[in-house]
Amino acid sequence: MNYVFTISDKDLKKFITYYQKIEENSEDLKIKHRFKTDDFSITVYNSNKVMFQGTRGYNEYKKWADIFGIETLPNEEELPIIDYDNQYYNLRVIGSDEVGTGDFFGPVVVCSAYVTPQDYTFLDTLNIKDSKRINDREIRVIGEKLISQISYHILVLKNEKFNELTSQGYNMNKIKAYLHNHAIKKLVDKHSDYQKIILDKFCSESNYFNYLSGETVVKNIDFLTQAESIHQAVAVAAIIARYKFLLAFDELSKEIGIVLPKGAGPGVDAIAKVIALKHGEEVFNKIAKVNFKNFEKIKKN
Repeated sequence: MNYVFTISDKDLKKFITYYQKIEENSEDLKIKHRFKTDDFSITVYNSNKVMFQGTRGYNEYKKWADIFGIETLPNEEELPIIDYDNQYYNLRVIGSDEVGTGDFFGPVVVCSAYVTPQDYTFLDTLNIKDSKRINDREIRVIGEKLISQISYHILVLKNEKFNELTSQGYNMNKIKAYLHNHAIKKLVDKHSDYQKIILDKFCSESNYFNYLSGETVVKNIDFLTQAESIHQAVAVAAIIARYKFLLAFDELSKEIGIVLPKGAGPGVDAIAKVIALKHGEEVFNKIAKVNFKNFEKIKKN
């Protein structure tokens, strides 16, 4: 079933920024933007009509309708929003998540965090939730508090190393698998009393372990989609990862002398062209992921 509402120009800017990492090209002249994942697709028409489709189409429709104050249609097949009161609630959990994989500039950051029921009172004071819905200012405040109270292990893969790995044939998911496995191992060694490991799923379980062939691998992992909504260990890991990503982004911006934009959209291309004119193409190996299409556009100019 399709779900549709009409969006204002002002709200559209926020909307397309949120989904820019999954935008697809469309040759249909009636379409402004098209976004797609395995679970849903969103089409924005020239009329500013927005259509949601797919297994999780209603959930995306409902989320934005609530944000914009639009009355929604009911849906009996709506997938339930999972809260933290589930089978993992009373367990000591290692959660792992990453950030920076869709950003042309900046590193890839992976964090694993160890959370027990004894941490819930503290976490409740921070209103831990989906990190994608927390703005950068709040992330900086919450992240600072989390790293002082929660046990975690962080890995920041700088651009030089990322570009070296991709030149050797590593794809993004293989890189993430290596980073997650390393971070998880560190917390397993530190907290042998853990009961579950939850990884925010980014590839199939079989591919994950194939990527790690020949490595010492932690295997007893629950691979879950939308894992931030299932246990606070993953939510905490996501927020700390983003917090450290922002700090690394600040340093890169300071070094290059320009505020670097996040994402991989047209605004990023515009700033990248300015940087190329000022510093040359060589600097991108240090500040960006040169296997992204953004870099190809720079080289063509």
